[in-house]
Amino acid sequence: MPKKVSAKDQLSSDRDLPHDTVIAERLIKDIVTGKYLPGQWIREQEIAERFGVSRTPVRNAFRHVARAGFIEVRPWRGAQVLRLSADDTRYVLDLLEVLYGVGMRIAAETLPEKYFPVVDRLLAASERAAERNELSERIAVTFELGRKMAQWSSSHLAYEMLVRVGNLAFWQHRFFDFDVRALVSKSVVMHRELVAAVKARKGEKAEQIAREIVALTRSFLIPRIRLEEQQPDAPRAGTTRKPRRLTSKRSS
Repeated sequence: MPKKVSAKDQLSSDRDLPHDTVIAERLIKDIVTGKYLPGQWIREQEIAERFGVSRTPVRNAFRHVARAGFIEVRPWRGAQVLRLSADDTRYVLDLLEVLYGVGMRIAAETLPEKYFPVVDRLLAASERAAERNELSERIAVTFELGRKMAQWSSSHLAYEMLVRVGNLAFWQHRFFDFDVRALVSKSVVMHRELVAAVKARKGEKAEQIAREIVALTRSFLIPRIRLEEQQPDAPRAGTTRKPRRLTSKRSS
C-alpha cells in the first residue's frame, strides 16, 4: 500500500516552490474535489497547523486562492468558500468554451504522438465510468483527459488559462446531481470524436467538438443551479461525499 504523504511532507517535496504557492494549490484541489464545500470556513490556524508553518504563508496562500475565484477572505475570521451563482457559472462556461476549443485545436496541431496511448487510456477510463453510472468519476477523468492534452501541447499559456477556468467549471459539477443519462451518452460519443479529431490532426474539427461539449454541459448545468437558487432552504447537493450515480427519473 502506498505511503500517505502528509501536508508537511508535501511542502518538503516542493522545496523549489514558495510555501504559499504549495498551500494555495493544495487548497484549490481540496475545494475542487469537495473537501471544503461552498459556504464553509477555512481557518488560518487550522491550515498553519496542517502544514506546519506560520500564519504568514497561509495568509498569502488565501490571497492566491481568492484571486482564483474560490474563496472570499474575511479579516480576523479566515476564508469562506464561495458559492457561484447561475450567472457566474454561465460566464465561466462561456470562457471555458472558448479556451477548451482553442486548447483542443492546439492539441490537434501539436500533441506529440507518444502521448496518444495515454489519451486512449483516459478516454477508455471515462467510458467505463459512464458504463458504471459513476458521474463524479467520469467528470474527473474527462477533465483530466482535456487537461493532459492541453498540457502536452505547445502552448503553456493556453494550458494555464484553460486549467484556471476549467477548475471553476469542474468545481460546479461536483456539487450538483443531474438526471442526464441521455446527455452523458451523448457526451461519451463527443469525447470519442474529439480524441479522434486530435489524433487525426483536424484542428478545426477538434475545436468545434470541444466547444459543443461545453455547450452541452451548460445546457443542463445552468438550469439546475437556477433551480437550487429558487429553493434556498433545500438540502444542497455535495453536502455528502458519497459517490454519485447517474439516475434516470421517470415522470408518473
